[in-house]
Amino acid sequence: MRRGWFVLVIGGLIACCAAAPASAAPARPAKPPAVQTRVGFITAQLKRDPVYVTDQVPRMLPLGTAGKIKALVGRLGVPTYVVVTLPSRLRDDDTEAPSDLESLVPVLHDRLGKDGVYLVADPSGSLGEVQQFGGARRIDVEHAYQAATSELPYEAGLLSVLGRFVEIALSGLAQERALHPSPRPESATRRELDAYDRGNHRAAVRNNTAFGVGAGLGGLAVLGLLVGRRVRRGKRRPAPGGRPVRTKQKRPAGKAGKR
Repeated sequence: MRRGWFVLVIGGLIACCAAAPASAAPARPAKPPAVQTRVGFITAQLKRDPVYVTDQVPRMLPLGTAGKIKALVGRLGVPTYVVVTLPSRLRDDDTEAPSDLESLVPVLHDRLGKDGVYLVADPSGSLGEVQQFGGARRIDVEHAYQAATSELPYEAGLLSVLGRFVEIALSGLAQERALHPSPRPESATRRELDAYDRGNHRAAVRNNTAFGVGAGLGGLAVLGLLVGRRVRRGKRRPAPGGRPVRTKQKRPAGKAGKR
């Protein structure tokens, strides 16, 4: 009988010890829904439309920009995917690390899995990267974009850059124009600064001329006074070694003396 109670007590203790860790362990929270990354969002947009334009800068990229871009790149005659977005990381001047825009191009191609031209640019068009993957018809898009950004002023705008890019890509002279670009036109800001500098230079020349003329006239006036004073003093001064001339005065006739 004692042996039976002992077995029951030991069995109960073992069961309690086994159940305690399970009841003490906190319940694991449910995993939050996966957050869509930037690349994932852009990829999803490109699956619906081959041209994606960010809506974060409406002044630079008004409504209808995507349609104009689609019309421009459609002249290339090959599938073209365009992404216009703000760069999240710029390349430092002293490093060769690719910028955020440059690294997006191969990633987007891997995500979409479609051949064609992939172009990623910032809203101004001055920063961008373009590559062609696959396709029977090859276009020198890399040199074409390099030449387009070199030939236009910095404030030309995205549509102007893309229009020049397409024109150079179809010309067959993309590499030549990229390696030997024409002089970049001056930007509007540069022209305004140059005009301001020229205006300041003309004003400084006028001020210096007026000051010089005034100083010269003042010097002539002082010199004239000094010369006139010297001339007058020279007239009053007797000749060197001479004696003053005495004039004889006649006596009156009525006052003559006796002899």
